[in-house]
This record gives sequence, C-alpha cells and structure tokens, in this order.
Amino acid sequence: MSKVSDADIQELLDRQKCYDVLTRYCRALDRADVDLMRSVYWEDGMDDHGVFKGNAHEFADFIIEEIQKWFEVTMHAICNIHMEYHGDIMYTESYLIAYHKVKAVKEKIVAVQGPSYFAKLSGADAQAKHHVFLYGGRYIDRLEKRDGEWRIALRRVCMDWNENWPGNTILDEGIFAALTLRGCHGPQDPVYQNKP
Repeated sequence: MSKVSDADIQELLDRQKCYDVLTRYCRALDRADVDLMRSVYWEDGMDDHGVFKGNAHEFADFIIEEIQKWFEVTMHAICNIHMEYHGDIMYTESYLIAYHKVKAVKEKIVAVQGPSYFAKLSGADAQAKHHVFLYGGRYIDRLEKRDGEWRIALRRVCMDWNENWPGNTILDEGIFAALTLRGCHGPQDPVYQNKP
C-alpha cells in the first residue's frame, strides 16, 4: 500500500475548498444574497451566463436583482462534479439542475419563457398562479487559488435541456400544510437563523 503524501492531502483539501465555493454559489443564488455571490468570484473574474457576459462582481449584482425580479423561488443543485487539479488552478464541470418558479405576470412569463410558450397556453393554464421552468446544464469553471483562497476566475454556463409548464404549488393542504418552515430570498430564510 502506498503512503499518502503531503501533496495528496493538499490536493484533497483543495478539492473540498473548491466544492465549497461551488455550493456557496448555489446558496447565494437561491437566497438572493449578493455579498455571498461576490465571495465566490475573484474581483477580476469573468462570467458568461448567456444573459450576461462580463465581470463576475457585476454579474453578482445583476443576477441577484434578476432572481428577485422574475422568480418567486429558485433551487439550484449541482451534481456529478468533475475536477481536474493543476496546483493553484482547478478546472471543474458541475452538472446543474435548476428549478425556477416564474412570477405569474404575463410580461414576466413572456420575458423568461418566450412568447411562443405563452401563446400555447389556454384557459386554466393561462391563469396559473405561476409557471415553472426546469433547466439542465453545466457550470464549466476555472477556479484559482490566490493567497490560500479558492474562488472562481471564469465561469461559463452550458445549457443541455429545459422544460416549461404551468405550476401547481400546494402549500395549505395534505402533508404540505404541516411543512411550515419554508425557504425565501434574503436573510429571513431559515438557513440564516441556523447560525450561532
């Protein structure tokens, strides 16, 4: 059996720190926390999200405002994270599944999901309290370690698929009525109350 070297241990620590950056990004989006969002990117970092391409700290301001403007709820989950370690640089590919509950305003639905989606709706579907889009894609990142800290230097978002439909959330009936601890944007979310 081979001995675990100091370099092996350092690589494991670096991989975990990069993983923490990737999951912190998801929390920042879903809680609409702009300071947390900025903390995952270097000040000179770049982000290409399609709807935005430029400085990552400017992206942080942009995307948090957009999340609050267009969506009642979002949930971003990453999985199948592949990491390629090169000392102070880590290349990652993180599979992404993201749920978005679009606010029930025609202009918002058309802006987010497109006019052809809205044109296909009729009757109860057109009057739904909200609409959903589910998105599958990947974050393709280059993280850099500077002065012992890992952050994203470059992020590109790749879309693999999406699905859209009228929503049907149930909050006050069946087992859902008992689930009164609910997530929200901002510091009122339960996760922020969970800290010492």
